[in-house]
Amino acid sequence: MLHLRLKEGAPDEPDTGDYDAICATPSPEAFFGLLFREVAGFSLPAAVITSETEDDIRRTQTGCCGSPALGVEVTVVTCTETSDFPVYCYWETHGLPGMTVKWDYALEYAGQLGHTAFRHTRLECTFDTLANQQRFAELWRRIIGKDPVFEPI
Repeated sequence: MLHLRLKEGAPDEPDTGDYDAICATPSPEAFFGLLFREVAGFSLPAAVITSETEDDIRRTQTGCCGSPALGVEVTVVTCTETSDFPVYCYWETHGLPGMTVKWDYALEYAGQLGHTAFRHTRLECTFDTLANQQRFAELWRRIIGKDPVFEPI
């Protein structure tokens, strides 16, 4: 079993003033959609919110694309007082054959586009075999356009 963290190969940092670049940035949704289609033969449905909590400064929504047996658990944390802070997103796969993927990222505020400027934070993967890691890398290159370089955790 290989437990790894992405060291290099993350999507480029956003320039919140370059709207064309923001709109062209590959999305985590596109990556996870391809990952589930290619690895599990499963099309991820839209997310369904399963819980929501809110306090004085943040709202936390948890949901699922698919099911706890086969799908992605998604958590989104938003500041309720200002748009100056990013929206934090956490995705974790469940039931994906040969691998588990956890991807944390933030959506930076990009003016009239809202919170759309994608900023990679952390990607951790557990692969059952080297072949599963290579398959992941192939799909990552196809959507993200970069070679993923991993380091052990």
